[in-house]
Amino acid sequence: MSLSRIIAVVDKEIHDALRNRYIAMLMIILPLLFAAIPIISLTSIRQIPASGEPSEELPPGLARRLAGLPPRTQLEVFLASQFMLLFWIAPLAIPMTIATYSVVGEKREKALEPLLATPVTTGELLIGKAIAAACPGMALSWGAYFIVVAAAYGIHLSPPAMETLWGPTAWVQIFVLGPFITLLATLTGLIVSSRVNDPRLAEQVGMIVILPLLGLILAQSFGILWLSGTLLGFIALFLLGADALLVALAVALFERETILTRWR
Repeated sequence: MSLSRIIAVVDKEIHDALRNRYIAMLMIILPLLFAAIPIISLTSIRQIPASGEPSEELPPGLARRLAGLPPRTQLEVFLASQFMLLFWIAPLAIPMTIATYSVVGEKREKALEPLLATPVTTGELLIGKAIAAACPGMALSWGAYFIVVAAAYGIHLSPPAMETLWGPTAWVQIFVLGPFITLLATLTGLIVSSRVNDPRLAEQVGMIVILPLLGLILAQSFGILWLSGTLLGFIALFLLGADALLVALAVALFERETILTRWR
């Protein structure tokens, strides 16, 4: 496997993506949106007067997990934990769009044939496309995350909530699980994109990756589970294995020798 060929594919794919107006618009709007929602919510919570009464805003199961903290701090920790899960989802939209259009779109524009005629292997091609699709979404998600953390310091968020946003557990979620999930969604999009001829269908099928994440958000909202360091470690191992499996599956299903004739 040649690193130089993978880099060449990444460079080509990123340049192609930046010329797409729809993708460029997403790259501007989504980071602002994902930064604004947590900032506005956390700022609003800070305006609530501190009270010694138990919080009635949280489900009983979650309130028990946060027992011992002041009511407003409980709300801050709860919101901060939910926003960490939001940052798992934040980087997915842009990579999924790039990934699904990178095969189907190139076929429609007659740009796939010359690429497949080069010495680039199928593995190099798909890895390059996956990296090129994942990097913009991750970079913008991290940018939005740093903005939220800076804003949290600015509004003097309570220490327990700040620890939820900026601490070892948060770093695992943002810098380990985030890339793993983004790569999972990107590879899914590439696999679907290589088998269909409609980029919108490929994008819709690929976004099924979001469903388990929404399930985690709901489970944590109702206090059914709490994303501890141990649980995050198991999730990371699962995602690592799933990503490795999808890379092998994507290479096996791509079938570069027949993909063009099948789409004619």
